[in-house]
Amino acid sequence: MFRRWIGAVLGIVVVCAPGLSWAETYAALALGPNIATLDTTDVGKLDLKSNIAYGAKFGHYFDDRGFNWFGLEVDMYRSQSNVKAQNLPRQGTNLLLSGPIPGSDFLVHSLAFNALVRVTGYQYKVEPYAGLGVGLNMGNISDGNFRPEAAFAPSFNVLAGIKYYFTPKIAPFIEYKYNFAHFTFDRSNVTADYRANLFMFGVAYHFGR
Repeated sequence: MFRRWIGAVLGIVVVCAPGLSWAETYAALALGPNIATLDTTDVGKLDLKSNIAYGAKFGHYFDDRGFNWFGLEVDMYRSQSNVKAQNLPRQGTNLLLSGPIPGSDFLVHSLAFNALVRVTGYQYKVEPYAGLGVGLNMGNISDGNFRPEAAFAPSFNVLAGIKYYFTPKIAPFIEYKYNFAHFTFDRSNVTADYRANLFMFGVAYHFGR
């Protein structure tokens, strides 16, 4: 599914790029480590494995010089913070989260819609930026004590980063992202807060600079 998302975004870029040449529109690819937690209502935090997240984004900064510090973007990424094998306290009514549990696969796809502000890069090669957004996360959990299931949850996103314009159009960047979602896995009777800290490294291509 996530590969189809990336393909759709890149397809839009290829088709629309000639018509968007007058505006500062960009596409980017990025990857980096994701340090996540899954905080359940029954036993508290489950230990998750760190992993490498990867994704793509497609955005636009307004062309008007009075508002070229403001932009909008669509951000899509994938991460797999599998549940570690661990020993949980024997408490609560959910026996799936009691005592020793084996590891489980936990895959998260995130789709975010962000509003951005930046120190405009027209005069400077270095461009700091920050943003807030909302979106949708899809969590797939399976194996171990969990029954295979996909759950959807609204998400909240905070991000900050910095770009360096290697050329007027090509800009490597580093970015920190925080993603929060509240998942409910009905088949396993588990509710949990998902919190992800992502440290992304990528390259953006700006069409209208």
